[in-house]
Amino acid sequence: MKFFFSTKVKKILLIALIVLVIEFSGHGIFASLMRFLNSLS
Repeated sequence: MKFFFSTKVKKILLIALIVLVIEFSGHGIFASLMRFLNSLS
């Protein structure tokens, strides 16, 4: 059970890290949304 829990947590952290890197590089959904909202005004 402990082994399963640790692998699940590692996988979640890895996905979260990848998402953060994409967002901070400026190609993520939040960056795109901000550019879209700025282009409307």
